Formats: sequence, structure tokens, C-alpha cells
Amino acid sequence: MAHSGYFQLENRNDGLYLTVVPAGEGGYTPGFEDFVRYCDAKNIPFDSVVGLKAAFDAASAGKTVRMGGNIIPFAGWCDYKISQDAMKVTAVMYPAAAGMAEIDAKEVAADLNNLKVKFGINKDNINRMISEKMFFVPVEVAAGQAPVDGYDAVLTYNFNTVASSKPQVNEDGTVDFHKLDLINKVNKGDVVAEIKPENPGQNGMDVHGTVIKPKKVYRKSFKYSRNLKVSDDGHRLISLVTGHVSLRDDKVFVSDEYEIASDVNNETGDIDFDGNVHVRGNVLAGFKIRATGNVAVDGVVEGAEITAGGNIILQRGIQGMNKGILTAGGNIASNYIENATVKAGKDIDTDAIMHSKVTARGNIEIHGRNGYLIGGYVRAGNMISAKTIGSDMGTNTTIGVGTDPELVMEIDKLSKQIAKSAKDKEQLSQIITALRKKQEMEGKLEEDKIEMLQKAMKNIILLENSIREMKNEYETKSALLVENSDARVKVTGSIYPGVKIEIGDISYFIRDKNNFCQYVRRDGEITRINL
Repeated sequence: MAHSGYFQLENRNDGLYLTVVPAGEGGYTPGFEDFVRYCDAKNIPFDSVVGLKAAFDAASAGKTVRMGGNIIPFAGWCDYKISQDAMKVTAVMYPAAAGMAEIDAKEVAADLNNLKVKFGINKDNINRMISEKMFFVPVEVAAGQAPVDGYDAVLTYNFNTVASSKPQVNEDGTVDFHKLDLINKVNKGDVVAEIKPENPGQNGMDVHGTVIKPKKVYRKSFKYSRNLKVSDDGHRLISLVTGHVSLRDDKVFVSDEYEIASDVNNETGDIDFDGNVHVRGNVLAGFKIRATGNVAVDGVVEGAEITAGGNIILQRGIQGMNKGILTAGGNIASNYIENATVKAGKDIDTDAIMHSKVTARGNIEIHGRNGYLIGGYVRAGNMISAKTIGSDMGTNTTIGVGTDPELVMEIDKLSKQIAKSAKDKEQLSQIITALRKKQEMEGKLEEDKIEMLQKAMKNIILLENSIREMKNEYETKSALLVENSDARVKVTGSIYPGVKIEIGDISYFIRDKNNFCQYVRRDGEITRINL
């Protein structure tokens, strides 16, 4: 690169003279503003800006111009600028007065040392700036090293983490409960999950030698139950048994299924198992099954109680005798439900529901040739679909959709907890007021009363925080009650008088038999529309 143009100031017997040295081809040509900054930097005297401009213009035209009295000669120098993030230092080099030395690389190094610049000094740029006389041009003389960001660890599951128990509906309307894809089979030695470790990245450094950390990355670790082990390198989760793998609340479970080859009766007692349970026979009245996974029963469930963290599959059905109970965290599939209490965290599929109390957070679908829903109380968060609802005998049947039955209970529980906490807070406030009044009247409190006051003040703060959290939860859950605008009752056959339909908080009584229709909520009313 050709040298820059520059100004030459020279003391002579009759005063100070200015000469402008033109730039080489392609070099930088300084302007009047550069000259003003140059004069200001070294306190060069001048009468006025107008006079200074006239002198500059004349010198730029190739003349040597007298400017005034003599000055103290000065050597060449650099001005430095450190960026706000201390990742870059630029230098602007200025020429010396006539007869004085220009700045050299050693002086630049000394300047940078005084500025506490220790890292990333670019000697090539410094030497080039000096050798090519790059006056008035900002040159990068030092640069920091930016940190290199890493990445978070990645956890991958080698199985289907969202199981479904929805049965296949055949063309004739019947349900095939044999074809249920419920179990994630796993063999002993299988890798059920893997972790790609995090990369921490690389530190950077600014020009002052200060270490700059890369962005924080996050590690991952396995959350798992029994029957699993972590490989020596910590990157693989391995099954120790052949069985079923599932994911619940980000925790991996592997359970070898517990199978009962006969009935659940006096010979087996109640069943309590961490995993899946498969009963080849019947479940007799009075017995209980509890499983953290799925429960499958090939025979009939009588007046028994079955609780499953996952799904419940009854190949035949439940004759509850008004004391049978089914509770599932997931779906329930049963050939029929009669005289039982049934609660599903997701959906229910069956051929018939008769004289039972049945609730599901999702859908209730009643298939089969007749698809009966007769008597009792049946409620779903989203949809109820049946071929026949009620009977020509006018059997009292109540069905409801549009609100999550579990959510309603949770909201009611929160409301009671808030009321109780508010009452407790009021009692604490009365205690605090009484103690403070006693302190004002007597000037002090006994040690036990001081302790009582401090404890009450601490507890009231805890109560206020608890009430605030419960109110937020109450408002959040209450808002969810009105979100399901698609809730509906579908009748693929007939619905009879004696049926009461509830959608949200609106009720509707069936007065006449209707066929092939559905009931929805429109403009604050329950309306019948065609399928």
C-alpha cells in the first residue's frame, strides 16, 4: 500500500512553515479536519480557523506556507482506541515535525504495554503501518480472541415415549380389543436411551488478557428406576431385564410384566405391582389390582377395584355390582361397563355403558352393534359418542361434556384450601395486632411473647405466598374450564326422553326421540344439529 499524505511543520528563522506531502498512489489523503486534529493534539498556534484553512489549502496546492511563530519540535506519535468490549485496539499514526523521528515499533509496543494491552498484538500490522507511513488511517494493532460457544447435551430415547391404547374399530362397528399397541417391548441388554455429551466450548480472551467464558451449556443425566443401569462412559442407559419400557415425568421405567395365569381370587390375594399386570382369567369381587403401568384382563371384572398408572384393557368387561371401580391414568378399553364407577385420565372406548358413573378427561366413544349408553352419569372433557343414548322406557341418564371432571375437583379443592389459608391468616393477623398493642402499652414483651410474635410474622408471610400461588393456580385452571368450545355429544343412532345433557354449566333435557344428531353449545344454549 502506498504511503499516506501527511503534514510537515518546520521551524525556520522567521517562523513556522507548513508543507503538505501528497499521498502515494492509492494512499490516504488527509483533509482539513485531520489537520485541525493534528494541530489541536500538539497545540499548534493559529489565529483563526479561516486563516488555518487558507494555509492548509495553499499548502495542499504544493506551496510551503508560513503559519506563525516557532513551536517546540515533536516526534511522531500514535493515538489509540480500545473498543468497549476490549476486543480490539486501533492506532492512528501521526507524523513528526521536521527534523524529528517518526514513531517506531518499539515505541508502539511500549504504548500498548502502558495501556495494559497484553494479548493479540498484531506485529505485522504495526510494522506495516510504520513502514508504509499509514498516517491518519486507523490500523488494528491488537485483537482479542472471541470465545467459541459449545452446545448442550442431547438426551435421546430409543423407544416410543407416547403410548396409545386406542382400539381398532372394524367396518361393522365392533371394536377389536386384541390389536392394542400398548407395550414398548425391551430385551435384556437393550440401550433404551443415549446421551450425546455437552461441549463446553472454548474460552476467549480480550486484549487485556482477561479470560472470556463461552455461553453456559447444560448437562443431561438419566432419570431411571430399577432394572436399568448406566454404561461405564455414562452415555447409555441399558435394560437389565426383558419387559416393558416407558417414560413418565422424564423418568425411564423398565418392568417385567407380572402375569396371573388364573383368576384374581383367594389364591392370589390383592395385586400391587410396579409395572404391567396381565390377568389371564377373571378378577373376582372384593379384590384389588394396583399397577404403575397397564392392566390387562382377559376375563370378566366383577365388583373389584383396578387402579393403573397407565391404561386398563378389559377384553370382556366389568360387571361392577355397584362396587366395581376402574381408575386409569391413561385410557380405558372395555367390552362393556355395567354398574361400575370408571375414571380415565384420557379416553374410554367400549361397546356399552349401563347404569354406571363414568368420567374421562378426553373422549368417551361407545361403539359396537348397538353402542348403548343407558342410565347413570357419564361425563367427558371433550366428546361423548354413542349409537343409543337412553331407552324407550325413559331411563334417567345424565351425560356431560365440555369441562374436565378432574379439573373441576382440583378447582374445588383449591377453593377450599384458599378459604382455609385466608382464615388462618386472619387469625395470625389478630395475634400480631394483639401482641403489638401489648408491646406499645407495656413498653416491652416477655421473651415467650417475642418468640410468638416473630413466629406469627414468619408464618403470615409464608401463608401470603401460599395463598398467592394457589390463587394463580386457581385462575389458570379456571380459565381451562371454558376453553373447550368443540365439546359435543354425538348420537349415531337414537337418543330418548329421560336423558339430561350438560355442556359446561348449561343443561338440556331430551323431550322427544331424536336420531342421527349431535348436541353442541352455541350462544349460551345447547343446540341440536345434524351429524
